[in-house]
Amino acid sequence: MDPERKLPTRVLRAVEVVLHDRVVEADLVLMGSTIDALLPAGTASGDEVWNLEGRRVRPGLVDLHNHGGWGIDFYRDGADKIVECADRYSSIGVTSLLATLHPGPIDEMLERLSEAARACVASGVLLGIHLEGPFISHDRRGALPAEGILPWDGGVMDRILDAACGQLRVMTFAPEAIPTSALKSIRSAGVMLSIGHTSADAGCTRAAIDAGVWRCTHLCNAMPPMHHRSPGPVPVLLTDDRVRCEVILDGQHLDDDFVRLALALKEEDSLMAVSDAMPLAGLGETSGSFVGKEILSDGKRATLSDGTLAGSVMALPDALTRTASALSLSPSRIAALGSLAPAMDLGLKRHGRIASGCRADLVVEEAGRVIAVLTGGERVGGEEDTAWMPEGVLRVQ
Repeated sequence: MDPERKLPTRVLRAVEVVLHDRVVEADLVLMGSTIDALLPAGTASGDEVWNLEGRRVRPGLVDLHNHGGWGIDFYRDGADKIVECADRYSSIGVTSLLATLHPGPIDEMLERLSEAARACVASGVLLGIHLEGPFISHDRRGALPAEGILPWDGGVMDRILDAACGQLRVMTFAPEAIPTSALKSIRSAGVMLSIGHTSADAGCTRAAIDAGVWRCTHLCNAMPPMHHRSPGPVPVLLTDDRVRCEVILDGQHLDDDFVRLALALKEEDSLMAVSDAMPLAGLGETSGSFVGKEILSDGKRATLSDGTLAGSVMALPDALTRTASALSLSPSRIAALGSLAPAMDLGLKRHGRIASGCRADLVVEEAGRVIAVLTGGERVGGEEDTAWMPEGVLRVQ
């Protein structure tokens, strides 16, 4: 017998379902941890039927570039704290994420990779690790620590892979820092390479793409700006249909007019919103340490003392809400940015969308406010003696 059949069939009746291309009113049927069907509103039956009365359901968000939050640092803290932070993100609707680590001194970095790998094994939210370096441009390091930037060394790469214990999913690199001949071997180890923190010109960027690197880290940030006689990497990344690009939508890292341009140039599955959240995210106006340096945050913008941006203090749900309002984007377009595109980036066919056979990672909203989050069909934060849906949602069967 299919083990899913032992679990209850639950129906979310009369919900406004956000699909990647439209919003429909329907009954959403869940079989255990899986979305079973999308049926005409009012027609589905099951072991439990909950009347959502037009409340909205959208796919859980997938954040592939996140350094921590609420004072927890994915580089500095232990596995238990990393899992705690990931769980807290799931409670606000980020149901999957990559624990992102900045580079550091080699032995220290390897130790931190191993600790993050332990967290990934223990967490149902963490999909793996994104390592932002160490083979990047010193001149385009941004806030990343200079002592973590290393020249290309195949032996070091092997040590990184060993320390990550199979959990390294994405590695940001500068195309000028790793020989093209070495890219294939890294990719064959199951690591997706991502162009970022680079001084590469257009030709060097194109060569990396032609070698199979089809991803970029926080588009425009930590890379040369566009110029009409020296275009740099940005227009190549934007106009090559093979490339999927991260964008930070906090209103600090990219101007909204540039985001409009990127949306016009990229297909819906080729532009993915990331938070680039850092440990001060969620703490309001404060200061603290990140990448071994003092960081100042006014609650909207985090910087080093010299004004260099040091990641974001805005969680992905807030960044997407801000962008939807500023650019008048539809719920479906926001779902593509925050759920579908990043899930496709990692090849996760059962994440990031609402469709039969997909994992039931869902966010329930009322008047724009999150009232429940489901991961694998179960309510985040729900206890055995509490209802599956929050107070105010009526169970009719």
